[in-house]
Amino acid sequence: MADIYLVGVGGQGIITASRIIGDAAILAGKNVLLSETHGMAQRGGSVMCTARIGDVYSPLIPDGQADVILSLELLEALRAVCKASKNTVVASSVEKMIPLSVSTQKLKYPTLEEVRREVTEIAGEFVSIEASKLAGEAGVPMSSNIVMVGALAGTGRTNLDRKHFEKAIEMNIARNVRENLAAFSKGFDAVSRRNQT
Repeated sequence: MADIYLVGVGGQGIITASRIIGDAAILAGKNVLLSETHGMAQRGGSVMCTARIGDVYSPLIPDGQADVILSLELLEALRAVCKASKNTVVASSVEKMIPLSVSTQKLKYPTLEEVRREVTEIAGEFVSIEASKLAGEAGVPMSSNIVMVGALAGTGRTNLDRKHFEKAIEMNIARNVRENLAAFSKGFDAVSRRNQT
């Protein structure tokens, strides 16, 4: 079983990422339940999706029970930490999309180190990924969500084979498939090598 909590901001491709994860699970012959909450996403608001792989009866992940939190935006990782425990890997893009509430009220957006410190007080592990940079290197600068799907696969927490993710990307991405597979590979490598340094 694997409980994956995906968070980000409207327009980052969170829902596409969750569908890829769902299709990868189906291709692997596993049961999967997905959910999405996107309210004001079109105005830059938060987007949350869940992917629960295994014999589960609800798509909702109880607080403290996520195996992986996958965040496409740095502040959203901090907001999602209620789903974490010391068994959780939090993989977050370092990308910052300053919320309107922060910019209009002249509030301070936390640094990467501040987010890391807060998250690791609760979660077992925090991995930061330069997803936008890696997507650009793969030739698809708008595909940081695919980099982050690769990061998820690289955690080893889903019990899904890499080939299932790659086939799911081919099923869900209409253009630049080769480049998106390269973006996936860069995210996978960034996380799977984290304990080898």
